[in-house]
Amino acid sequence: MNNALAAVPAVKTSIQSQIGEHLKNPIALRLNPPPPVPCVFDPVVSTATTNILARGALSEIIGHHRWCGTEADRRAGAELCASRLGYRADDERIVLTSSTQSTLNMLIPGLVGAGGVLAVDELTYPPIKGFAERYSVVLAPVRLDDDGMIPDALRKACQMHRPKALYPLSTLQNPTTVTMSLERRKEIVAIAREFGVSIIEDDIYSLIPRNAPPPLSALAPEISWYLLGLAKSVAPGMKVAYVVAPSKEAAANLFWPGVRATFWMTAPLSAALATELIETASIGQILDAVRSATAARHTLVHQYLRNIDHRLGDGGLHVWMPTPPSVTSADLTTRLAQAGVLVSTSDGFAIGEGGVPRAIRFGLGNPSDDSTLESALTIIAAEYDRYPLAKA
Repeated sequence: MNNALAAVPAVKTSIQSQIGEHLKNPIALRLNPPPPVPCVFDPVVSTATTNILARGALSEIIGHHRWCGTEADRRAGAELCASRLGYRADDERIVLTSSTQSTLNMLIPGLVGAGGVLAVDELTYPPIKGFAERYSVVLAPVRLDDDGMIPDALRKACQMHRPKALYPLSTLQNPTTVTMSLERRKEIVAIAREFGVSIIEDDIYSLIPRNAPPPLSALAPEISWYLLGLAKSVAPGMKVAYVVAPSKEAAANLFWPGVRATFWMTAPLSAALATELIETASIGQILDAVRSATAARHTLVHQYLRNIDHRLGDGGLHVWMPTPPSVTSADLTTRLAQAGVLVSTSDGFAIGEGGVPRAIRFGLGNPSDDSTLESALTIIAAEYDRYPLAKA
């Protein structure tokens, strides 16, 4: 039996009984939302909603499009993004959107275009492949190491493929959980500048860690499109994201044309709620609660998987785990599903024709309570325990 399991007093039932319990109702860990914090979230959002309704009727709020965001929305977005960028961007550079996904649906065709090349991490956010196919964009994978995107590999990709833009995940990389060091960020920015490559930086995981390095966009604002969404820090259904464009002219040129034929605009009530949370600083209460809940779940991961190789970055919402020797990602995922736990295979994250790593990814925030996550971790550890060489 895995020593980690034996050391946790909360495990009172047998592994087999837990497996049987979850066969009918599998524990879904394929997504990586923030953990629920209803004791804080509900009263904070209730107060914010009351404040919004006290200032105006619903018909006034919902009866109009907010397009790129009202002046108040953009001010609030500039304030939130300043907490990461280290400076407050002009309001005219801010665009309010419904999510990072909808933002990418504007930026990729707008900056890269059909036949153009987008440089990406060799393992990256899976929808990027769908976006590339939709807009006939070519993806150029760039190798990763334990510090993120490798500068020499990016330089080679720039020389060979001449990408128009770069899509890196510099903080809590998805799926590897790596957070790029400041020195590495400076190297990546220097190469992007040298080759005239625009940076599309998705910083969605950065609000939970307390000491994440400054974004690439803070180092090269003139070539960067900075994205900061709320779905991975406040709540999954908080479909609000902020874009900081290189200039007000760039923001207007890329987002306004064809606005009525696209879907990137934020729902007015969601926009009003996000603005209220930022203006009153009550968003900080939610973020603090999510940080605490995430830290508690990290403790559980390290307890149950302490003798098994796994990667979990500070403030991260998902775990990246190499599979045991001779076991493929697909095989392990199938076995875990048969035991009542649903995780993601590595192939969905892989770009290009290179080898797919033997690993799985699972999120920590989807279970409604810590005990459900404990049950999932018990099952995962038991499956790994079948292979002694899988130990860390």
